[in-house]
Amino acid sequence: MAETTYLPDASGSTKRPDLISVLGILTFINTGLFILIYLLGMLGMTAVGRLPLEEFVQLMNDAAAQYLQGDQAAMLEEMAVILHSSGVTLMLIFLVRTVVRLIGMVGIWKGQKNGFYLYAGAQLVGLFAPLLVLPASFLGVFGPLMTVAVTALYGSQLKRLA
Repeated sequence: MAETTYLPDASGSTKRPDLISVLGILTFINTGLFILIYLLGMLGMTAVGRLPLEEFVQLMNDAAAQYLQGDQAAMLEEMAVILHSSGVTLMLIFLVRTVVRLIGMVGIWKGQKNGFYLYAGAQLVGLFAPLLVLPASFLGVFGPLMTVAVTALYGSQLKRLA
């Protein structure tokens, strides 16, 4: 197992920075949870892909009809068609991104600069890779902003990584 080493801070301490400890624990929890979710999602999307498209769209509409209004119902139907045809691919994109993020985080946790680059690369690719399957209007704003913010926080500790 590789040794955990950090470059000294202004006071000469080589212990793991508190920010990396806090973000690291949150990232380990997040990636562990989402790896499970995306694996289950792949299984679910495999089953969805075996249903006739019309039946799946009807199931989605029936389940959400009382909660949605005009434009929202149309978006749901569009999403149902996308999930039916490309749901497994979408879950695979999210799964690979999450696994690479986890590997990068392990590197950061051990004090390795390459871990940050791997994490940041996974985050950057992970922002745009879903566009292979989804229209940009389905991606939202909060997720990408959080991605950039957390990556920037890790980046602020780059000077401590060896």
